[in-house]
Amino acid sequence: MARRLTVALLLSLACLAEARAVEYHVCACDAGADADCVSGSDGAPGSAGAPWLSFDKARTEFGSIAAGDAIRFCRGGAWNITAGTRWVNGDCTAAQRCVVGDYTPPWASGNENRPILVRADGGHGFALEDGGDAEHEEGYLFENLDMRGQVSGWGFFFYNDIDDVTLRNLSITGFGIGVHLAGSNACNGADPECDGRNERIVLEDSYVADSEAQGWLGASSGSKILRNTFEANGTTAIFDHNIYVSGSGGGQTQGIEVVGNTLYQSALDGDGVCRAVSLVVHGEHDDLLIADNVVHEDLGFAGPGCWGIAVDNGYSAPEGFTDVVIRGNAVLNVGNVGIGVGACVRCTIENNLIVHQQDFGVTAIAAPDRAPGAGDLEQEDITVRNNSIWIDTQGSATAIRVREFGDDHIVVSNAIHYTGTSNGFNCLDTDLPAADYTEIDHNLCWFPSAPGAEWADGFGNSPNALQAWRNATGFGDQSAMADPAFANPGAFDLSAASASSAMVDAGHPTLSSPLSFGGPPRDLDPDIGAWEWGAGELIFTDGFESGDTSAWDLDIP
Repeated sequence: MARRLTVALLLSLACLAEARAVEYHVCACDAGADADCVSGSDGAPGSAGAPWLSFDKARTEFGSIAAGDAIRFCRGGAWNITAGTRWVNGDCTAAQRCVVGDYTPPWASGNENRPILVRADGGHGFALEDGGDAEHEEGYLFENLDMRGQVSGWGFFFYNDIDDVTLRNLSITGFGIGVHLAGSNACNGADPECDGRNERIVLEDSYVADSEAQGWLGASSGSKILRNTFEANGTTAIFDHNIYVSGSGGGQTQGIEVVGNTLYQSALDGDGVCRAVSLVVHGEHDDLLIADNVVHEDLGFAGPGCWGIAVDNGYSAPEGFTDVVIRGNAVLNVGNVGIGVGACVRCTIENNLIVHQQDFGVTAIAAPDRAPGAGDLEQEDITVRNNSIWIDTQGSATAIRVREFGDDHIVVSNAIHYTGTSNGFNCLDTDLPAADYTEIDHNLCWFPSAPGAEWADGFGNSPNALQAWRNATGFGDQSAMADPAFANPGAFDLSAASASSAMVDAGHPTLSSPLSFGGPPRDLDPDIGAWEWGAGELIFTDGFESGDTSAWDLDIP
């Protein structure tokens, strides 16, 4: 009986808390508003029928709303903002979040767009920062807003110990930085909850474009970048990026995820050419997942420095990355490195699709992708498995490079096809002593038009180059110079064309990835490459299903 009463009491309290949540409404009809728009007044009560008018009224009232309350801007409305930027509330909680979002006003006819918030004075859109010593804040949700900047400000700015914030279904365009996770001042000693770190910041299902510098900049433990589109962020070659997961300012982060995003046109120059890495990670990070992203550029519009994905050292201070997984990404027609890692320990690169058709050479997968700096972690335990690589260029190229540092490396079950004629192509670049590799085998590599190319760099280009490498290293008995028979590389389909493909049932029996591209499990005779023939339904990040793993339609916007 006592237990039933306790449960009933808890449910009653939850219902009471939900019932007491209050929504405040704001509506203005500045340039860009719907033709039916009806403005509110800052002297009004803030109801849906009698909303407030100004952004600054909403901002100042936000500081005093209760946990679970909401401030909502009218759909079809528009604001030309020249007011303050700070949104601060110490009463919101991760369990009862304060919400800033949209509502459908009484005058709506049904075709109203998201509220348009134009930051006309060059300031930040939403600055989640309290001044002075850090005091812990948490529990915000921002959703369904169209935010437009004027180059210099930041769409969202996080500073001074802000936790548990979700940014959902937003359009963030034209700012200096779309989303910026910065550091923190020292904690106010009177706040026992403060640890001086931002944590668990989530950006999901949003569009971030045309930022002058970075689309996303910063890092914090537990943060997630999920199912967003990043486009044309950055203007400075090398230094600007669509996504820049940087040092956190608080030491090593834990558990960052970058999953299901589309990245395009990173740091364009005046001719519209990509000039910087699209997705880059620097600093110190543990348990990092980069999965199911599409990173692509147009033919002729990627410079050599327009790398796809790089988790590597870039600072003068020591850096390092542990337990990193880079899985199931499509990296298409980027610069001269598709996927690169450096200062990486226990890092797995698996089930990725890499296509290169630019008119310069490439290293599809590189470990390391650059020389280490003083104090950086030394590369260890790199696993490169079940990647599918199509290199269609006359330039020199390397499909997979795992060399120079560390031991216990694994390179298995990768499928490679090079269509060019350059003698500068090699399937593998693995220059360490054989004892530093746990296994290199069950790889397919095919370069029919380049008889002077090498199976492995430094082991000669005779027709017996594979055998010479086998004899020298003791690896590769189950590897082959054979056509993987990709289904339709021109359409980015590197699954097997048929069950008779040399990839099918030819992967490493114990060291292959347990899953294939899109998530289906591999069978007891795993395939080489990212796809498993006949593995069943694929469920993609957009929610659509495909029952035939031999057919692959990559929808590039």
